[in-house]
Amino acid sequence: MKRRDAVYTITLSITGVASLTHCTSSPSEKSKIDHKDKELINSISKAILPLKSESFKTPESRIEFILNQVEGGLTGKEIEKYKSGLLNLKNQITTSNPAGFDSLNFKIKNQILLNALDSENDIGFFMRKTRQWSLRHFMTSEEFMTKYLKYEFIPGRHLGCVPI
Repeated sequence: MKRRDAVYTITLSITGVASLTHCTSSPSEKSKIDHKDKELINSISKAILPLKSESFKTPESRIEFILNQVEGGLTGKEIEKYKSGLLNLKNQITTSNPAGFDSLNFKIKNQILLNALDSENDIGFFMRKTRQWSLRHFMTSEEFMTKYLKYEFIPGRHLGCVPI
């Protein structure tokens, strides 16, 4: 009888632990950046580094990568600073050109980006982070890492008899 009680207790405890540690998905939070701002961030990112999605395939688009970095890699205070820099840059662009960032020519876009990168306020923070994440998205693509960096995805590969 003691064996049955022990099996019953073990089964009950395992079931209890399994039900407590079971992951549940919560409904996704609303994005911290609205759709029009996402379009502007995407345009700025493309101006920093043009997309070559055919030759450098990645599991997620660059804008998704940047938004994941904003929402997962910044503190609440830094997110507000990032959004403030985005808003200030958007206001600067619309005052000089009401048609928007995409309608500007290449030279003016580059001048705006360079001025924003050099600024020390929220705009500078926004531009530096967007530039950093745009480059990281490209440099961590499988195509770039294997063809240009000669990175091997299997660590510690044994190369037998190699002349030293």
